[in-house]
Amino acid sequence: MSTKPSWRQLIAAGLVKRTDSGMWVRPSAIRIRDGFNVRDMSDPDFQAGIEELKAFKRGGGKVPALEVALSSDGKGVDVIEGHRRTIADTQLIAEGVDIEWVRIEPFEGSDIDQAMRPFTSQDNAKLKPMEIATGYKTRKSLFGLTNEELATRVNKSREWVRQMLLLADAPYSIQKLVRSGELPVSAAIATLSEHGEGAAKVIGDAKIAAAAAGKTKLTAAALRPWMPPARAVRPMMHAVGAVVDAIPEDVRKAFAAKDAKPAEGETITLPASVVYELLAQQGAIQALRDKSEKKAAGKGGKNVA
Repeated sequence: MSTKPSWRQLIAAGLVKRTDSGMWVRPSAIRIRDGFNVRDMSDPDFQAGIEELKAFKRGGGKVPALEVALSSDGKGVDVIEGHRRTIADTQLIAEGVDIEWVRIEPFEGSDIDQAMRPFTSQDNAKLKPMEIATGYKTRKSLFGLTNEELATRVNKSREWVRQMLLLADAPYSIQKLVRSGELPVSAAIATLSEHGEGAAKVIGDAKIAAAAAGKTKLTAAALRPWMPPARAVRPMMHAVGAVVDAIPEDVRKAFAAKDAKPAEGETITLPASVVYELLAQQGAIQALRDKSEKKAAGKGGKNVA
């Protein structure tokens, strides 16, 4: 018959001790559960952060206690919060630093509480958007949670959770740009929300245009279609209204009737002054757009230099 894991068992084995300053565990008894750590260890920033943490500890810096739970086999402890600290300690030991004991704090909560802890801790380094997105997705699936239930568990709004899950299911090309920092997460989510499956093409086209302008990063503005300013829209609306007013009333009524599509080759005569004004306003708007694109291209060139 298997023995239920207990702290007393680990203390008797010399793997855990209690002192006036708290509980401590041997580094050899600390474990990281497969798939529990939500951090992207392939991210260059991750190892850079580990190196900073190692330097801090070499200098005598103090860090919070690891939050741990008893391993199911009763032979160690599983890290619930403090994965970066654990990895830093492991590397320091491999480099010859003597670390006999690591301060711990038993985590109180269920398995789902444990799984949500990386998203609610105030002691760890801030998670990146893709780490949050993939972490939310795996935990939602693992525990069969609704978006609302997940939002409650991580103390975030339902809209925030929806956005992160949208990012978790985004095409790899979009996720890659978010990971690299070339695409702001807000711009990625806005484009995914608006264009759905077509978001990858929209972002890809914008990236090509940005590169042609000498820019290395995309912005939300670059992903939005150009819109003329209000000062240009008002005259255009006036010109369009003049065209409508110049159409004979009987023709307008005929067009308004159901299935009144004009026959091919049928024409309408309009005053030349009305058509001229419409074309003049269209030309003015096109000039503004050309100017805007030229200005954006100029800024891109300066940024590269």
